This record gives sequence, C-alpha cells and structure tokens, in this order.
Amino acid sequence: MSIYISESLKNQIEATDKRRCCYCLTSEANSGIPMTLDHILPRSKHGATTFENLCLACRTCNEFKSDLTEAVDPLTGETVPLFNPRTQLW
Repeated sequence: MSIYISESLKNQIEATDKRRCCYCLTSEANSGIPMTLDHILPRSKHGATTFENLCLACRTCNEFKSDLTEAVDPLTGETVPLFNPRTQLW
C-alpha cells in the first residue's frame, strides 16, 4: 500500500539529506540508483509520514533495515535502538 508524500516534503527531505542515504551516506550520483524515502519509525509501528520521520535511503539500506527499530548489540547482548538520522547532527 502506497502513501502520499507531497512534492514539497520530498524536496525538503532531498535537500536536507543532500541526496545521500542517511544510513551509509552513499550518494545517488555514485550509486546510479534513485534513493527511496524511508520511514525511520515504520508505518507498521505507527510511524508518521512527517519530515521528522522520513529520510532518504538507498535501496540496500532500506531493505536491510526493513521494519526494525532496535537490534541486539553483539558485544553486550543488550537490545539497543537503531540509528536515527534525524536525531544526529551533521
């Protein structure tokens, strides 16, 4: 099921993310593959379609992340939140 994302919101995200994947930082120009819009907190977990919850992601990162929001740290065994690009300062 697709969700509508306005052109102005898409443009704002592309400008903010500098047309790079927020997870691996690969640029669209380097990969040759268009970036996708990723819900940081997935819609399946009630994530909103807002600037704060959307980022650009390359297809590989987006598919690998899937609907995960946390993972087990292999060193400590603790469950920790996954990287949130909107909470990081560039």
